[in-house]
Amino acid sequence: MSEVNYISHLNGVLRKFSDDDKISSSHRSLYLAFFELWNKKRFPKTIVLNSKQVMALAKIRSRTTYHKLLRDLTNWKYLQYHPSTSPQMGSLLEMSRFDTHPDQKMDRTYPVSEQVPVQKLVFYNKHKSKHIINSFTNTCPENEQEVIEFFREEKRSVLEAKKFYNFYESIGWKLNGKNPITNWQACARNWMLKADEIKKDSKSNSPSRNRDNLHTSKNKNYGEPL
Repeated sequence: MSEVNYISHLNGVLRKFSDDDKISSSHRSLYLAFFELWNKKRFPKTIVLNSKQVMALAKIRSRTTYHKLLRDLTNWKYLQYHPSTSPQMGSLLEMSRFDTHPDQKMDRTYPVSEQVPVQKLVFYNKHKSKHIINSFTNTCPENEQEVIEFFREEKRSVLEAKKFYNFYESIGWKLNGKNPITNWQACARNWMLKADEIKKDSKSNSPSRNRDNLHTSKNKNYGEPL
């Protein structure tokens, strides 16, 4: 089996993402989490999955969402998932290959055609590669329901989730009207913190029930002239 070309593979799968209308930002995030783990292990044919680790890398909190996205990527031939039947053994994952030339026919699974020119793996800085992978992730939510689910996990109301979604949807998911949001979950947490601050300030600034707005003394001598 020939070695995987890191750059060619990543460029190839990103081109496929851009042409695939079914792919959402969440699908991209999960795939890139798998890719990061695959790369760390030097691109073996199969990798053993730790779902908690993958969900943390992909910023996915819901296990239901994780399995739905994984099922989609499997059905669409981006990878092959082999669930484990034993609680002592992890599930296995095979990543489809996309590091072939665009003009060549591409076998999505192993083995790769020997006619494909493949460069040797170049070792690189781990932190730099993480930055590159994250920069390709489109972090806008797929739909309103994804935002509602996130707010519920943060113990917030559905109404607040809808307000957040409608506000940023109306301005194209940009900050200050021009800068694209790079992490909508972090933006949502800032929204929650701001809402809590406003609520706290509103309570502290409300007039006290015992306040004397006329600044009069309770021991006033009504025999004196006003």
